[in-house]
Amino acid sequence: MKLVVNKAQRYAKMRAHTGVHLMYGAMEKVLNRTDIKQAGSYVDEDYWRLDFSADKPLTFEQMQEIEDLVNKWIYEAIDVNIFETSLDEAIKEWAKAFFDEKYGEKVRVIKIPWADIQLCGGTHAPNTSFLWAFKIISQEAVASWIRRLIIVTWPKVAQFAQEKENFINQIAEKLDSAPAQILPKVEKLEKELDKYKSELSNLKTAMIWAQLSKLEKQEWQFNYIVSLEDFEWVDFKTLVQKVRENLEWNIIVYSKAWNFAIISDWDFSAKEFAKEKWLRWGGSDSMVQWRDPKILEII
Repeated sequence: MKLVVNKAQRYAKMRAHTGVHLMYGAMEKVLNRTDIKQAGSYVDEDYWRLDFSADKPLTFEQMQEIEDLVNKWIYEAIDVNIFETSLDEAIKEWAKAFFDEKYGEKVRVIKIPWADIQLCGGTHAPNTSFLWAFKIISQEAVASWIRRLIIVTWPKVAQFAQEKENFINQIAEKLDSAPAQILPKVEKLEKELDKYKSELSNLKTAMIWAQLSKLEKQEWQFNYIVSLEDFEWVDFKTLVQKVRENLEWNIIVYSKAWNFAIISDWDFSAKEFAKEKWLRWGGSDSMVQWRDPKILEII
């Protein structure tokens, strides 16, 4: 039996593992914190995720600064020092240990000058230049006070960049625009959309008023009974608002889906009427609303 190590896979995991250490050192410096606790990590081929303690998400600017610092260390081609020493000597060197492991008299230390020093038994690149490039591709919350970052190194940085470029080109094609003009084009479209929304709102208001003006005043304690089904182009909340703005008081607005609002004048309590009719309700003397099938019986 012959044991063969897959060199490409091995080197990819070495790059990723060293990237974890560089990333941790950069986070401490950028965030100006020495109390960041690593809550777990997963290292694969040129890919890893890092879980760490945090009370809020990293900002875009912080992630960019971390990326820039790690890439600076990569381009500086810093040797990764790997050595064994006593636990006491490692502690004197300020080496970090994260997982409450029980260490023996001798420990393995990974020291990257100016960046990081940790107790670690994993495989590592001999020099930071082996990583070529570093990119944070996502951030998410995984538990209370725990954030997760997903990171890649070369060649997956190139793969990620290519995917982003393809995506940007697809958007540019949809917008009939050059990639560099996507943002101005989107801003222009946003302004046009706001204009159309305003025009649509005004049109809906005019249509509602036209429809409301056709309603006949009731010879009952309620002046008007308004059904949502006569106003199919608006939602119930908008209809109630427009009714309050345009009609006299003592009104019932309802829908066949049992939504209702009772709007009353100063001499009539909508709340007392709802109680009297055993309706489920919420609100005040001037208006109550809820959802109750009994409203259809009252109408």
